[in-house]
Amino acid sequence: MTSGIDLWRAVDPEARLLSGSVDRLRAAVRGIARSRAAPPHLPDDADGQLLIIDVALLGRETALDRLVGVLGEAALRPAAVLLAALPRQAPAPDRAGDPLPILGSAFATGPLADAATRHLEHVDAELARIASEVRLAAAEAALATPDPAAAAGLVAGRLRRGVAVAADGELRALHARPAGRALAARFAALHARLLAGSPGRAVTRQTAEGLFILERQIRPGASVWLFDDLPFARVDEAAAEALTITLRALLRRPAEARSTFASSRQIRVDSPSSSTARPSTEEPAGATSPDATLEATLIAVARANGRVATAARELGVHRNTVLYRLRRASGELGVDPRRADDALAILRRAEHAR
Repeated sequence: MTSGIDLWRAVDPEARLLSGSVDRLRAAVRGIARSRAAPPHLPDDADGQLLIIDVALLGRETALDRLVGVLGEAALRPAAVLLAALPRQAPAPDRAGDPLPILGSAFATGPLADAATRHLEHVDAELARIASEVRLAAAEAALATPDPAAAAGLVAGRLRRGVAVAADGELRALHARPAGRALAARFAALHARLLAGSPGRAVTRQTAEGLFILERQIRPGASVWLFDDLPFARVDEAAAEALTITLRALLRRPAEARSTFASSRQIRVDSPSSSTARPSTEEPAGATSPDATLEATLIAVARANGRVATAARELGVHRNTVLYRLRRASGELGVDPRRADDALAILRRAEHAR
């Protein structure tokens, strides 16, 4: 079975969910339908299919309700709609009130329809091809830089998912997807609990905080994790397996060969869109041991994902007091827990201090 989310993630992981229910994307898709260039622009039959429509056919409409209405008038019930040729930087159209999933892709209708059809008709072969490409690219990254963070970052960029590597009770690498740094901070805050509850086998689940987690064991005491606020697809599972194979080989290397990550005890919080890693050490550069009040404030803001008001309520102080302490921490220590990399370093330091 291939679902709407399987096609989305395999054909264009950069496509945006513009409107509708994510749960509806888990339904099976039985075929691909596409728009025509002349009126009435819609296929005769799209029931249960992924309907691919050029965004130009919307005309000047900014709301998606009109599109949903047209589909209803034509008695079409697609599994999902994919708007093609939507510029990546263009503002999203107004959401529709209907749960019909509507995605937006920058690719043209023809290439999208061809890729979706090929994937739907040859699912296993397409997944094997993608997994092979991921494994080869991850291996090349590991050869160039014998650090699990390098291979994990490459996969994060390809999948547009968050990727983390944990070994021997520590979070060794953490990569956020574009626009997903807040999710990385949420994962960092949860990782100790997740490690404690890890069954040591392949697991896909959703945490109580709403974070979707996919775990694959590298070896006893070491795992690779994918995380996001959207459900995972089969292509994510295939890529995770491929990455696990690479990391399994890498972590069997002698300790001195892995000194770039094992001895430095760094956490990387990288955006896959950047070409170079931005390491963040356990103790932020230039930091000294702050007093207990300032330290408690930094931890509270980090745990609140940078939300000052939430941290103020937890500390029982006015938000202006928290802001004053943050200015002090920034000026004296060069640390701001509203930045994801600083927040991760603060949370990790607090964990080791326990």
